[in-house]
Amino acid sequence: MVSSGSKRSGTQVAMPPPVARALRNLGHDLSVARRMRRLTQEDLAQRIGTSLSTVRRMEDGYPGTALHTFLRALHVLGRLEDVVKVMALEQDTLGLELARDQLPQRVRSAGGGKSKARLSEEAVRSEATGDDELEGF
Repeated sequence: MVSSGSKRSGTQVAMPPPVARALRNLGHDLSVARRMRRLTQEDLAQRIGTSLSTVRRMEDGYPGTALHTFLRALHVLGRLEDVVKVMALEQDTLGLELARDQLPQRVRSAGGGKSKARLSEEAVRSEATGDDELEGF
């Protein structure tokens, strides 16, 4: 009897061509970086703690290769920080633009704020004491 909570549905989503191309390019670039450092595929496999066949599949752009395997390879090759920098939030111009577009035009206090009379009393008191510093900053 098949349970309704199975992990795999049996259907696969087609991989978009740009994603497949990016995987192939990443695999090729990892291969070139490895060879530039005079490492064999076996050397890389041993350093990242995986099998030789996994390194071969990764360099071929196989979509089933785990992300952590790519990241460990990048770490061994000295390129992990470059990926981290590219993915940093401040580099996400579209995300920042969308967030900026959703900023409220004005912000009001939850309790309605202080009354004008109370504000003027505080201004008089701070002038009398010579307290020019902003409190709470």
